[in-house]
Parts: sequence; structure tokens; C-alpha cells
Amino acid sequence: MKVIALVLVAFFNLNSCTTGKINQDKKQYIEKITYQNWVGGVKGAGGGTILDITLLKSLPSNMELIKIQFQNREETIMKVNDLSYQASIKTFDNKEETIPTPTIKTDLKPNQAKVFFKIDGKESFLIIDNIKEIPMLAYPTINKRN
Repeated sequence: MKVIALVLVAFFNLNSCTTGKINQDKKQYIEKITYQNWVGGVKGAGGGTILDITLLKSLPSNMELIKIQFQNREETIMKVNDLSYQASIKTFDNKEETIPTPTIKTDLKPNQAKVFFKIDGKESFLIIDNIKEIPMLAYPTINKRN
């Protein structure tokens, strides 16, 4: 019985070390992630959050960013250029009345994001702490005509 317990402990320690190394490999690419809330100045524009992902170096050809989860919402990540990626999450719609968009359960803290990658076709993720907020962007309203 002690031998089985020892083997299980060794397996989990080895597995967590391997996972830790993979996460460190992925973290070496991300310089920072910032988010900016926005709201439209006219009815129907809605509001949301823009997430900007800045990389330290270009991703290798076998790695791609897929999606991001942040503040109980999820969105696809779009490439802006080799060192910059972005996701735009619509958080509410106000065509007739203000309606929050659907949320998901992520168990992330408010300043954490879960970034999903594909490496050699295999999906994995990385949790990034301390996502920085930049000041809200309030789009102007349309001027009323007399």
C-alpha cells in the first residue's frame, strides 16, 4: 500500500513539474494584458471590454492564441500584428433596454484572464494575473439637429 501511495505522489509531482514548465514556456511570450471598458454614446451602441495582449516576441509557427476568458465572459482572440492581439467582449446591449450579455462560470478573480493556446494542435491554457485596467472609453453622442 505504501508503495502505491509513493508511486502516486511521484507521478503527481512529475506531472505538475511538466505542467509548470509548459506554462513557463507560454508565459515567456506574454508581456502584458490590459483591458479597457467602453460604452457607446447612443442608444443601440451597447458597451463592452477590449482586451489588448502584448507579446515580447512573435509566436512560433506551431503556437496560436485561440480565446480568452475574462470577468465571466469569453471571446475569440484576433491577431492585430506579430506582437499584438485583441479580443472585444460585448458586455451589454441597449437597443430597446439595457440587457447584459450572457456570462459563463470561470472561477477567475476580477483581475485574472485565462488565455487559451494551441501548441502543435493541442489546446491548453494559461492563467494570467494582474490584468491592468486603463481608463474607460466613452464614445461621444450624436449631436441633435435643430
